[in-house]
Amino acid sequence: MTLITNEIHMLDGFKKTVLVFAADQRISKLNGAFDSLRKKLFKIPYLSAGISYFGLAQVFPNGRRQYLSDWLPVFIRKNSGAQNLGDFSSTLRDELHKIVPSSVLGANASGFHIGGYNAQGIPEFWFLTNIGGMDDFRYKDLAPRYSDPSSDFLRRDAVKLGWDGTNPASVASVIQIYRNGDFRAHVAAWEKLDGMLAQLLGFPDFRKPKTPDDLGKWVKFKLEVIAYFYKNFADREIISRPIDVFCLSRQLK
Repeated sequence: MTLITNEIHMLDGFKKTVLVFAADQRISKLNGAFDSLRKKLFKIPYLSAGISYFGLAQVFPNGRRQYLSDWLPVFIRKNSGAQNLGDFSSTLRDELHKIVPSSVLGANASGFHIGGYNAQGIPEFWFLTNIGGMDDFRYKDLAPRYSDPSSDFLRRDAVKLGWDGTNPASVASVIQIYRNGDFRAHVAAWEKLDGMLAQLLGFPDFRKPKTPDDLGKWVKFKLEVIAYFYKNFADREIISRPIDVFCLSRQLK
């Protein structure tokens, strides 16, 4: 299993933003047993972006099994001509259809978080998946092909937050979070940790995280706590350390 998250912190609307990317490294077999530790989070430097994946962890180029942790960095390097995250996401979908048999994809949940900044310095988040829905924390309606990549932030959620398409100050100064993997951990632990620690930060001798470094540490801390809990109390340690985190930030004039 996996635990991945993307946080978009709008500290002053779109005038000042921080993006936090995070993922654990555990790869599990279908029965939950340990397979290996592999990176699930990678930078896309030429697009000021990052990508992470959950669910299916293997692809089959030329009929040979290969871990996504090995295939994705090569794909990223080969597609440095991508003009934007939308084009990158669509190309990724097309390539995956060539190397993941429909029989394999239809039997496994698979998804990619693709986030970063567009040419105007505005945050974006794209989602690529074969999942049709959820039922009691479980993914369902798995398709044998990936749906078209969806621009879940700028074209949907940012609009709900007031984004008018032009004025960086029009969007609310809030945090937008996208997450996937074992949703039990997100709902039962992640949100509760936020509430508990927010109360501590209300005291005058604590400082609230606002810098990219602080926000990255905040997210990593929560993932570390959850991973520790799974290590010591879960029948199957389907989430585990090490935790990979990186941040991007922009301040518009």
